[in-house]
Amino acid sequence: MTACHAIRPLLPARVDELTLPEVRTRAEHVAACTRCAAEAAAYTRLGQALSAMAGFEVDPADGTLERILVAIGRRSVVTGPRVLAAAGASGALVATVVVARAVRHRRQVRHRQILRSIRRPRVGRFRLPGRFHLPNLPAPTPALARAK
Repeated sequence: MTACHAIRPLLPARVDELTLPEVRTRAEHVAACTRCAAEAAAYTRLGQALSAMAGFEVDPADGTLERILVAIGRRSVVTGPRVLAAAGASGALVATVVVARAVRHRRQVRHRQILRSIRRPRVGRFRLPGRFHLPNLPAPTPALARAK
């Protein structure tokens, strides 16, 4: 019998999406394993519900848009071509800025990760050509504090 972790990717698939050996293997495992049988049955019910809903098409009731606009504080629908063009252009500009900042941030994070992964060669307890770490040394005291 095949293990559950090997069968799990096959459970959501429909029979016409699988090869004949996959169908047989899944059927044999589902017949013997109650947990995978329950999961397969849930996927089957979900597929049937989605296929039943595929034909549904509902139009909103008359005046729905106007009621929503009034509820959010707008009085009229703006449909002028210049206003719509300006709104679309400003939306595109905002989206471009957001994406550019996300890409820049990702590059900075990757750059920091690369810099952290580069290690300088060490000799004993000290790193060579960069910062020197001097462990267990007392902090320097100001000259006036020592004079008292």
